[in-house]
Amino acid sequence: MRALALLLLAAAMTGPARAASPTAREFTELPPGRYTVSLSGLMTTVCGRAIAAEWSALPEVESVSVDFEKSTAFVAVRLDRTLQVASLRKTLRRAERLANLGARYDLRDISYRLGK
Repeated sequence: MRALALLLLAAAMTGPARAASPTAREFTELPPGRYTVSLSGLMTTVCGRAIAAEWSALPEVESVSVDFEKSTAFVAVRLDRTLQVASLRKTLRRAERLANLGARYDLRDISYRLGK
């Protein structure tokens, strides 16, 4: 009994608690607002331009910019829309074909941006 109590105490004390904000895999939809999206698989600026072109074509997206050097995209979702994360992933596949570099893009993290 004492060993079990020590084990539970040790488990409770190990490491900080997980952050409350969802990761890219936990988001299923993005309500209106501005988001920072971390990406993986970008090889050149062509990759960033292909992703921006595909995401800009989505009716839910107000604006997109991609920073190739930081592998980060900034996405603004229209006030009257909700963007499905599955749509972002699907358009990443089209951006891969558009860039034609053999790259495989993926979402690493999504976070809500406060301010501009």
